[in-house]
Amino acid sequence: MASNIESARGPVVGAAHSMAENYDDWVHKLNQTFGTWRADLAAHRSFAASVRMQTLPSIAVVDCRCDPCGATRSRRDTADVENEQLTIQLVLSGREYMRLGEQEATLNSGDIFVWDNTQPMRFEVLEPLHKLSLVLPLQRLKDWMPTGWRDLPRHLRGGDPGTEMLAGYVRSISQIDYVHNPMRYNALIEAAIAMLVAAVPTKPSEGNHRIAQLELVKSRILRRLRDPELNLNDIAAECRMSLRYLHWLFEADACTPWRYVVGERLERCRRDLVNPAFAHRSITEIAFSWGFSNVAHFGRKCRSTFGMTPSELRAKALAG
Repeated sequence: MASNIESARGPVVGAAHSMAENYDDWVHKLNQTFGTWRADLAAHRSFAASVRMQTLPSIAVVDCRCDPCGATRSRRDTADVENEQLTIQLVLSGREYMRLGEQEATLNSGDIFVWDNTQPMRFEVLEPLHKLSLVLPLQRLKDWMPTGWRDLPRHLRGGDPGTEMLAGYVRSISQIDYVHNPMRYNALIEAAIAMLVAAVPTKPSEGNHRIAQLELVKSRILRRLRDPELNLNDIAAECRMSLRYLHWLFEADACTPWRYVVGERLERCRRDLVNPAFAHRSITEIAFSWGFSNVAHFGRKCRSTFGMTPSELRAKALAG
């Protein structure tokens, strides 16, 4: 299948254009190629940039050169994304700062940064930059890593074996004449994703991965244990998983997420009730301090769990 090649080299870097015109053309091409970005104000000096893009079925190869500049994609911008995309970006020369979510890096020649258009992001070109990018459907990564794709390390350092393998593939794919050498484009995508995932350190087992996820969820719950507004929908959203998946994680403990919340609250209330240092605090105050909003409900749960009412628990401990 023939490829569609777009070039911004002529109009963007042409000598007849002013710096402002060049920069405006670059911002326009940036948004055409990679979606909505809020570009920084242009620096008061000359600016040159070029983009050469090959678009194939479900894959694009982008060769980009540009002078120092920067742009931001906000959470609001990501909310309007229609086609979720994954970009594997190889730096050929220059330096660039990238931040995606909580991951950030300063990239040098040979480094790779992997980003997707569903998360807030910031980039700053620090030195004149030349980079190659593969743009793929994000769903293909999700197929390989259904639950851990967001935790994928985004900065792959040049010189590491996995990075070198993937970098060689990006270079090779950019040099193919697809007009005269049509290929199975789905296979090209699968190969890129496979090399990307291969560079990620493997986990001992899926069971250990599940345990690690469960511990992460529990830590998020414990941080909000005192919050009476705590609910499972918020916890699932904060951990970037569905409510059904959240329940599945707790099945390993023969428990449910909410039973875990109530159990942890009860245990902390019990500790406070039997602690002489808290003898001046009322039972209601202790219950409310750990997220219970109904003292009668707390009393019933306490009796069913510990075999005693809160008052009996406290009296026995203080008498002893």
